[in-house]
Amino acid sequence: MKSIVKLTVKYILYGISLGCTFFVIMCLSFFIWGGEDLLAAICRDFARQSAGAMAVGIACGGTAIVYQFDRPGIFFKIAIHFCVGMGVFYPVGTYLGWIPFHPDRILLTVLQFLSSCAVFIVIWFCFYLFNRNEAKKINQRLRELERDHSANESRP
Repeated sequence: MKSIVKLTVKYILYGISLGCTFFVIMCLSFFIWGGEDLLAAICRDFARQSAGAMAVGIACGGTAIVYQFDRPGIFFKIAIHFCVGMGVFYPVGTYLGWIPFHPDRILLTVLQFLSSCAVFIVIWFCFYLFNRNEAKKINQRLRELERDHSANESRP
Protein backbone atom coordinates (compact mmCIF):
# COMPACT_ATOMS: atom_id res chain seq x y z
CA MET A 1 0.00 0.00 0.00
CA LYS A 2 2.85 2.35 0.86
CA SER A 3 4.38 1.91 -2.59
CA ILE A 4 1.07 2.79 -4.28
CA VAL A 5 0.90 6.05 -2.30
CA LYS A 6 4.50 6.86 -3.23
CA LEU A 7 3.80 6.01 -6.87
CA THR A 8 0.65 8.17 -6.85
CA VAL A 9 2.57 11.13 -5.40
CA LYS A 10 5.28 10.59 -8.02
CA TYR A 11 2.73 10.68 -10.86
CA ILE A 12 1.02 13.76 -9.41
CA LEU A 13 4.35 15.60 -9.16
CA TYR A 14 5.22 14.40 -12.66
CA GLY A 15 1.89 15.79 -13.87
CA ILE A 16 2.50 19.15 -12.18
CA SER A 17 5.92 19.42 -13.80
CA LEU A 18 4.44 18.45 -17.16
CA GLY A 19 1.67 21.04 -16.84
CA CYS A 20 4.14 23.76 -15.85
CA THR A 21 6.48 22.82 -18.69
CA PHE A 22 3.71 23.01 -21.30
CA PHE A 23 2.55 26.31 -19.78
CA VAL A 24 6.03 27.82 -20.06
CA ILE A 25 6.44 26.53 -23.63
CA MET A 26 3.08 28.04 -24.54
CA CYS A 27 4.03 31.40 -23.00
CA LEU A 28 7.42 31.38 -24.71
CA SER A 29 5.79 30.66 -28.06
CA PHE A 30 3.43 33.62 -27.55
CA PHE A 31 6.44 35.79 -26.71
CA ILE A 32 8.50 34.63 -29.71
CA TRP A 33 5.75 34.59 -32.32
CA GLY A 34 3.98 37.79 -31.45
CA GLY A 35 1.10 36.76 -29.22
CA GLU A 36 1.62 39.71 -26.88
CA ASP A 37 -2.11 40.14 -26.28
CA LEU A 38 -2.47 36.52 -25.17
CA LEU A 39 0.68 36.71 -23.08
CA ALA A 40 -0.51 39.94 -21.43
CA ALA A 41 -3.82 38.29 -20.52
CA ILE A 42 -1.96 35.36 -18.98
CA CYS A 43 0.33 37.68 -17.00
CA ARG A 44 -2.63 39.69 -15.63
CA ASP A 45 -4.11 36.47 -14.24
CA PHE A 46 -0.89 34.56 -13.67
CA ALA A 47 -1.84 32.78 -10.43
CA ARG A 48 -5.05 31.26 -11.83
CA GLN A 49 -3.39 30.50 -15.19
CA SER A 50 -0.55 28.67 -13.43
CA ALA A 51 -2.91 26.80 -11.13
CA GLY A 52 -4.96 25.79 -14.17
CA ALA A 53 -1.86 24.48 -15.93
CA MET A 54 -0.94 22.45 -12.83
CA ALA A 55 -4.49 21.08 -12.49
CA VAL A 56 -4.49 19.97 -16.11
CA GLY A 57 -1.02 18.47 -15.60
CA ILE A 58 -2.24 16.50 -12.60
CA ALA A 59 -5.30 15.29 -14.52
CA CYS A 60 -3.28 14.23 -17.56
CA GLY A 61 0.01 13.15 -16.00
CA GLY A 62 -1.29 11.97 -12.65
CA THR A 63 -3.94 9.66 -14.06
CA ALA A 64 -1.30 7.90 -16.15
CA ILE A 65 -0.81 5.79 -13.01
CA VAL A 66 -3.65 3.57 -14.30
CA TYR A 67 -1.15 2.00 -16.73
CA GLN A 68 0.83 0.60 -13.78
CA PHE A 69 -1.94 -1.79 -12.75
CA ASP A 70 -2.73 -5.15 -14.29
CA ARG A 71 -6.45 -4.50 -14.36
CA PRO A 72 -8.54 -3.16 -16.05
CA GLY A 73 -7.70 -3.77 -19.71
CA ILE A 74 -5.65 -1.35 -21.78
CA PHE A 75 -8.61 0.20 -23.61
CA PHE A 76 -10.39 0.91 -20.33
CA LYS A 77 -7.18 2.44 -18.95
CA ILE A 78 -6.91 4.67 -22.02
CA ALA A 79 -10.57 5.66 -21.60
CA ILE A 80 -10.03 6.56 -17.93
CA HIS A 81 -6.91 8.58 -18.76
CA PHE A 82 -8.62 10.35 -21.68
CA CYS A 83 -11.88 11.11 -19.86
CA VAL A 84 -10.19 12.47 -16.74
CA GLY A 85 -7.64 14.44 -18.76
CA MET A 86 -10.20 15.98 -21.12
CA GLY A 87 -12.75 16.29 -18.31
CA VAL A 88 -10.36 18.65 -16.55
CA PHE A 89 -8.60 20.24 -19.52
CA TYR A 90 -11.62 21.39 -21.50
CA PRO A 91 -13.53 23.10 -18.64
CA VAL A 92 -10.32 24.66 -17.24
CA GLY A 93 -9.21 25.75 -20.70
CA THR A 94 -12.60 27.26 -21.44
CA TYR A 95 -12.82 29.00 -18.04
CA LEU A 96 -9.31 30.47 -18.32
CA GLY A 97 -9.75 31.56 -21.91
CA TRP A 98 -7.31 29.08 -23.47
CA ILE A 99 -10.20 27.82 -25.57
CA PRO A 100 -12.73 30.41 -26.71
CA PHE A 101 -16.29 29.32 -25.97
CA HIS A 102 -19.03 30.27 -28.43
CA PRO A 103 -22.40 29.08 -27.13
CA ASP A 104 -24.16 30.74 -30.07
CA ARG A 105 -21.95 28.87 -32.58
CA ILE A 106 -22.24 25.25 -31.52
CA LEU A 107 -20.42 23.87 -34.57
CA LEU A 108 -17.35 25.95 -33.74
CA THR A 109 -17.47 24.76 -30.13
CA VAL A 110 -17.71 21.13 -31.25
CA LEU A 111 -14.77 21.62 -33.64
CA GLN A 112 -12.70 23.18 -30.85
CA PHE A 113 -13.51 20.25 -28.58
CA LEU A 114 -12.57 17.75 -31.30
CA SER A 115 -9.33 19.68 -31.91
CA SER A 116 -8.54 19.47 -28.20
CA CYS A 117 -9.20 15.71 -28.31
CA ALA A 118 -6.88 15.39 -31.33
CA VAL A 119 -4.09 17.27 -29.54
CA PHE A 120 -4.55 15.04 -26.47
CA ILE A 121 -4.34 11.93 -28.67
CA VAL A 122 -1.20 13.17 -30.43
CA ILE A 123 0.53 13.97 -27.13
CA TRP A 124 -0.57 10.60 -25.67
CA PHE A 125 0.73 8.78 -28.75
CA CYS A 126 4.12 10.58 -28.52
CA PHE A 127 4.45 9.47 -24.88
CA TYR A 128 3.39 5.96 -25.87
CA LEU A 129 6.07 5.76 -28.56
CA PHE A 130 8.71 7.15 -26.21
CA ASN A 131 7.86 4.67 -23.45
CA ARG A 132 7.66 1.76 -25.88
CA ASN A 133 11.12 2.64 -27.18
CA GLU A 134 12.47 2.87 -23.62
CA ALA A 135 10.97 -0.54 -22.80
CA LYS A 136 12.66 -2.05 -25.87
CA LYS A 137 16.01 -0.61 -24.78
CA ILE A 138 15.61 -1.94 -21.26
CA ASN A 139 14.55 -5.38 -22.50
CA GLN A 140 17.49 -5.50 -24.89
CA ARG A 141 19.88 -4.61 -22.08
CA LEU A 142 18.33 -7.28 -19.83
CA ARG A 143 18.78 -9.89 -22.57
CA GLU A 144 22.43 -8.85 -22.94
CA LEU A 145 22.99 -9.14 -19.19
CA GLU A 146 21.27 -12.52 -19.15
CA ARG A 147 23.48 -13.78 -21.99
CA ASP A 148 26.59 -12.50 -20.23
CA HIS A 149 25.51 -14.12 -16.99
CA SER A 150 24.79 -17.44 -18.75
CA ALA A 151 28.14 -17.32 -20.53
CA ASN A 152 29.97 -16.69 -17.24
CA GLU A 153 28.16 -19.57 -15.49
CA SER A 154 29.10 -22.03 -18.23
CA ARG A 155 32.82 -21.27 -17.89
CA PRO A 156 34.82 -23.50 -15.54
